[in-house]
This record gives sequence, C-alpha cells and structure tokens, in this order.
Amino acid sequence: MRKNRIIATIAAGLGVLALVPVATALGNDSGESPGSTVEAVTALGTSFTYQGRLTDGGSPANGTYDLRFILYDADTGGAQGGSTVSKEDVPVANGLFSVDLDFGASVFNGDARWIEIAVRPGSGSGVAGYTVLSPRQPVSPTPYALFAKAAGSLAVPFATTGGSIGAPASTSGLVTITQTGTGIAITGSRTSTDAVAAFPAVLGTNSGLGAGVQGESTNPSGVGISGLAANGTGGYFQGETGIEIDGDIKVSGSSPAAFVHTVVTSGPSKNTCSGSDEVTVLNVTDSDAIIFVTIESTGGGFPITSPVGVTYYSSAPPFCTGVTNRWVAYTTAGGVNFPTGTRLNILVIKR
Repeated sequence: MRKNRIIATIAAGLGVLALVPVATALGNDSGESPGSTVEAVTALGTSFTYQGRLTDGGSPANGTYDLRFILYDADTGGAQGGSTVSKEDVPVANGLFSVDLDFGASVFNGDARWIEIAVRPGSGSGVAGYTVLSPRQPVSPTPYALFAKAAGSLAVPFATTGGSIGAPASTSGLVTITQTGTGIAITGSRTSTDAVAAFPAVLGTNSGLGAGVQGESTNPSGVGISGLAANGTGGYFQGETGIEIDGDIKVSGSSPAAFVHTVVTSGPSKNTCSGSDEVTVLNVTDSDAIIFVTIESTGGGFPITSPVGVTYYSSAPPFCTGVTNRWVAYTTAGGVNFPTGTRLNILVIKR
C-alpha cells in the first residue's frame, strides 16, 4: 500500500551568524514507513549544528535514520553549492536528533540559498533508497545574518566602537582592509556639489599625540599621502602650525614650486635684459608670490661677487624692453653681470 511521508522543517538560529531555514516539505515514496515529521533548528559557522525532532506515524521516532543535505542557489534547478552532506545511522531518541553540517566556507555569502533534504531508514546503504523532499527548504537569515549581508555591501550608516593597540605595535585596527591586488583598498567619494558645507570625503580625527590620518609607504618610490585636485587645491593644511616637515622638501611636476633657472645671455633663448646682463627674467608672473633665490653655480665656475635680489616689474624699465608683469633676479652691485650658464635655484610661494 502506498503511504505518504510528510517532513516539515522549522528552524531558529543558535549561532551569532546563523542562517535559518523555515519551510515545509512534502515527499512521497512507496516505502513501508508511515508519515514522518522533522522540526529542525540550525546554527551556522563554517560547520553548523542541525537539531530536529522526527516523528514517524505521528509519534516520536526512535532508532536510526539516514539524512542527506544538498545546498542550492535556487528553489528549483540552479547550481549546487558546496559538497553533498550525508549523515548515516543518525540516532533518534524520543524524536530528537542532532547532526553537524558543513557545506564549506564560501557558500554562504548573503545570497539566497535552499537546502534539499532526503530521508531513508537507517538500514539503507550507498546512495540509493532516499526520498527527496519537495519543495526545497529556503535558508532565511536571522537578524545577525542580515547584518552580515549588509556588511558585505557595507550598508550605511556604519559605526563601530572598540579598543585596538594599533600601529606601530600592530597594523590592525577596528576595521582592517587588505588589498592584495593592484586596486584601491579604500575609496571615499563625496559627490555633493554644495558650495557651503566643506565636508571631507574621508575624515580622521585624533585626540592624542598621533595623527588624524597617517599614510605610510614601504616602497622607496612610493608616496605615503597623495593629494590630487583636477581643480582647486591638492592639499590644504590649517592650524596653529599649518604644516610641519621632518625631512627634505622635494618638488616635482610640470609646474614645481622650486626649479632651476639657467641664465642665457645671447641667442634666441636669451633671458637677460637688453643692454644689461645684470638682470635675468624669471618665468614667474604672480605679483603676490614670494620668491627665494640661491646661486647654484656660475657659468665660469666662480661665484659672482654680488648678492642677488628679486623684484617684480609691472611695467618694463628702460633697460629691459618688453618685460612686463614678470619677476626678475638681479645682481645688487652695479656693473656685475650674470655669466651665461649661471644656475639659480628658485623657490616660489604663492598665496
């Protein structure tokens, strides 16, 4: 005589990060067992405990049963996730049983999952004799698992509080992100175009002796902190001490703050004033700039005998026709010229 088997799974989370199926499954076979009911409770780590109550014919089951569990990414069809978990000769006493399941560490990433459950009497062997229950059991998240799913996409607002030793004793913080490839580890992008509230894309504050934001480079050619502005200012510092530097200052780029000016006294590249090689014209036009000049070398290898000064020409003097709105460097002793090839180190500070 054909008999029905009914298996119901009801689960509640036991672990901190639990995935909890709540479902009813119906199966049908031609075996000898009367209807059976399973009420299950699951808790998830990498390995999680599946505890349940089995009734056979309406009464608590006793004896041994074989259970098979397969995880899928769809309620029908779909792809299997992880390995098939078979538990043979599971002891059941007064309807209660407990098994450990492990589908692998990568199968639960917050996306929907379903468990296919199959049952057979414990006297079975091999892969035959199971009754596959239908439909599959949906794996539903507990509140903790919902939090884990949200953290996978870092739902905002996100806040955390705790204690950490931190660098240099440890490079790990409350939130540690390690980028093992060539991409960006952390990106802060503020897309608001408001012109009133000057909020940063990334903010770091500090109440101790450390830094609000610290950047380090272990590569000799690397950069600890880089500021880039397509428009505006690449870096801005404000405080009682605006900027403090322990080490040399190095400038680079197509328009560096410091550069070398080489004096040319003749030819198409001549940059001394007509009728006077005591004055050389710098390629600096900002009248509000502050200019510092030191002599690196002279064309003849000997230092010139006059100090060097700088001034701004808003209009051309008689001896320097055509030079307007330019900074110039000059020898302060009359009759002392710049030898051609003289190299001046120029530092320009704009305000």
